[in-house]
Amino acid sequence: MPEEKVLKWMLVQFAGVPLYKTEYNSSVDVWLDKFERTKGPLTIMKTDEFREKSVSQIAEALRSYVSNSGCQHLVIDNLQFLVNQSAMTNDQSTGWDRFYAQDRFVGYMRSLATQHGVHVTMVVHPRKTDTDTDLDIQHFGGSARVTQEADNVFALQRRRDELDRRKFRKFLYILKNRYGGCKVETDQLEMVFHSDIYTHTLIDHSIKV
Repeated sequence: MPEEKVLKWMLVQFAGVPLYKTEYNSSVDVWLDKFERTKGPLTIMKTDEFREKSVSQIAEALRSYVSNSGCQHLVIDNLQFLVNQSAMTNDQSTGWDRFYAQDRFVGYMRSLATQHGVHVTMVVHPRKTDTDTDLDIQHFGGSARVTQEADNVFALQRRRDELDRRKFRKFLYILKNRYGGCKVETDQLEMVFHSDIYTHTLIDHSIKV
């Protein structure tokens, strides 16, 4: 997704109102000002900055940015794409090369988080499964390291609605929770999408009303 579109979506999410609609146009500048005044800067590093670089060079660029900016939260979206960008520099690279590169990059990010006290959120696409298959921790990444090094592993999955198979429902699972202890591996936490403001509401079906 283009960086400009990402920022537009984030502004709508921050405001909680559909700023792209005509009736809200007069509020855009107000919300932009509020968004810019939030604590800490927001930096989006473009894909081109990492093209034709090894995973160690990418990791070093991220480390340098964190050290110089005081960044507290780093989001990698997504791991496979970033590693594939690196692998593209070598026409002879194999699946095992990408597997090894992914392993190394995860190790670099674990080290970065530990040494600089920065929170790293990493998006990792699971191996393709049927929507009726329960996701577990083994479905993620090309190796076990990506889940072993993580303190928390959250998964999102779309399920076909049992009452209407043409429709889908989305659920959040907590597959690993190193310090909190709580895990959710059933269709308990449903995510309901609000398309007008690009956000989800979380419904806990374990709570009886």
